[in-house]
Amino acid sequence: MECLTSIGVSKGEREVRQHLIVDLEFPADCRVSGKSDSIMDTVDYDLVAQTVAEVCASREFQLIETVAEQIARRSLERFPISQVRVLVRKISPVPAPRVAYVSVEITRSSSSL
Repeated sequence: MECLTSIGVSKGEREVRQHLIVDLEFPADCRVSGKSDSIMDTVDYDLVAQTVAEVCASREFQLIETVAEQIARRSLERFPISQVRVLVRKISPVPAPRVAYVSVEITRSSSSL
């Protein structure tokens, strides 16, 4: 998903909201929901997306590492999952030379809370 957030090491960089692309991946046992065809039996991806957006809008950040850690923590607290992989890409992080993105990827488990 794409988020806009205030992020950057310098105050000037944080004054302009920037684009982040966030990938979230977690293992899920889909046997029950696959049979019931009910959202009540699975992790609602709309709520997952809302959680990511809430984290991105919650404050100013200096580092994408912090964004990734906050998303992982909130996801593990809010959803019945045991592990989450979070990939955060900051799009066009520097004006020159042209850089498409920088990224950080972390994997966290509920035992790390």
